[in-house]
Amino acid sequence: MIFRNFTRKAQKVKNTIICIGRQYGSGGREIGEKLAERLGVICYDKLIIGQTAKEAGLSAETVESDEEKPIGLCEVVSGNPFADSALLGATFYSEKQRVFEAESKTILEIAEKGSCVIIGRCASSILRGAGYDVLSVFVYADMDDRAKRIAARNNIGTKQAIRKAEKVDRMRKKYFDFYSDTPWGEPESYDLMISSSRYGIDGTADVIAKAVRDKM
Repeated sequence: MIFRNFTRKAQKVKNTIICIGRQYGSGGREIGEKLAERLGVICYDKLIIGQTAKEAGLSAETVESDEEKPIGLCEVVSGNPFADSALLGATFYSEKQRVFEAESKTILEIAEKGSCVIIGRCASSILRGAGYDVLSVFVYADMDDRAKRIAARNNIGTKQAIRKAEKVDRMRKKYFDFYSDTPWGEPESYDLMISSSRYGIDGTADVIAKAVRDKM
């Protein structure tokens, strides 16, 4: 675990906001849900999608597909990558940017409502940029544990699960690094980094809950 001081002078409201970044397959979402239960607050993950879709004027399916995906990805459809970049790049950028901006607004509105747990979506950078005091957590795990969890969830083999973990993590890193001034998955970006392989799902939630209570 790696801690750093996460008290900010420019505190906008006195809500306790815990933002959880995570490696794919580390159990971060489940840990966030258990943490929210321990603290008696709401865990926002999929709940964010519907409100973001409404704000952006897009379907929930589009938002779910585009969120936490890096800006600037475009598909080659004509065989001419330069032409496709010109034709599709602006569309992709516009749509993904709309999702990010709408999701940012949703996250800020959630933070205004009260203490909560927010999973992913660059929430820590969005909220700190707006002057909120947050506890930023990153959950990681051994690849063996991640692969087992991914394989079981998706009914796939171990090798395919590892490839999926690596692919999703690459996209999350590019997304986070694009919108944040600190790097994804590195100590300088978080107040607490913790291994769910070492502590388990419940144990990790307990450690984070203690960190929150010690701060209050």
